[in-house]
Formats: sequence, C-alpha cells, structure tokens
Amino acid sequence: MGTQDADWMERWRRGDGAAFEAIVERWRRPVARFLLRYSGRADLVQDQCQEVFLRVYQSGPRYRETGAFPGWLFRIALNVARDAGRRRRDPAPFMEAEPVDPAAPAETLCRRRELADLMARAAAELPETLRVVLALRHDEELSFEEIARLTGAPASTVKSRFAAALTRLRTRLEQQGYGPEEITP
Repeated sequence: MGTQDADWMERWRRGDGAAFEAIVERWRRPVARFLLRYSGRADLVQDQCQEVFLRVYQSGPRYRETGAFPGWLFRIALNVARDAGRRRRDPAPFMEAEPVDPAAPAETLCRRRELADLMARAAAELPETLRVVLALRHDEELSFEEIARLTGAPASTVKSRFAAALTRLRTRLEQQGYGPEEITP
C-alpha cells in the first residue's frame, strides 16, 4: 500500500474522519471509472460508488495491510459491480467513450469519437474475465500481480487474459476498417 494510503487508513482506524474523506477523494474517480468500464452504466456509477465506500467504511476498521490498498479497494468495487449485475435484469447500454480533444480538426474529432465509441462497445462485449483485467490494467494501471491477487487467478492467467482482451479489441477494430496506427495505445 502506498505510504499516503497507509497513513490515511491508520489515521482513520484511530478515529480521524478527515482521513476517510481523503481516501474517498483520492480513490473516488478511479473507482467510478472502473465501475463504468465494468458495467457500461453511467446511470448506476454514482450509487455503486457510494456502495463501495460504504463497504470500505464498514470493513475499514478490520482492514489489515496484507497487500496493496488498490487491490483491496478494487476487490470491493468488483464485488459491488457483480452484485449489481446479478440484480439488474435490463441489458447494459454501451459504455460511454472517453472524451476527445475539442481543438482537433473536425474530421479527426469525428474519427476519434467513432473509434472511441467502437472501442467502448467492443470492450463492453468482452467476457467478464477479460473486461475486468482490461479495466484494471489499462484504466487503473494495476500490476498483473495486483490483479492476480484481486481476482484470485495466477499472474500468468491475468497476463493471458489481458493479451486476449487486446487481441479481441484489435481484431474488432480492424474489422471496422481501423489500421494498426489508429488503434495502438
């Protein structure tokens, strides 16, 4: 766990409410981004995010630094997202795409937006095991080892899943006429 995260958790366990607020402020956006990538439901992210931090609050006093804080936090977020998915009966809409630079030429903007939309839809259609690894590695920049601890899969499996997710995305984008130079991160 990062030094700052460890300090905040320790201060919070000792009763410092401001430390918990700092944890929420630091991790709210990464958790929300992960939840959006997982479910594709922007309309549910705020409620799910609140549920994540409620669970952190409830289990925080029992938390013991046995691994990386992000892994523990994203495990809670993954559980919240899975719980919501089991309760939800309606199909999830396509994921929202990343914002693009409004200063770019109009043609470039359209092409980038189209690519971002297609990439988001393709990612949303991946099997859960690939989608989770992709979101945690690409968006949240967790290490393969952290993702392995979070998911319970061996690190080699996590690496294979990440490679498979990238291959499927690349194939889908190439089928839609995008060249390698456009889809390379």
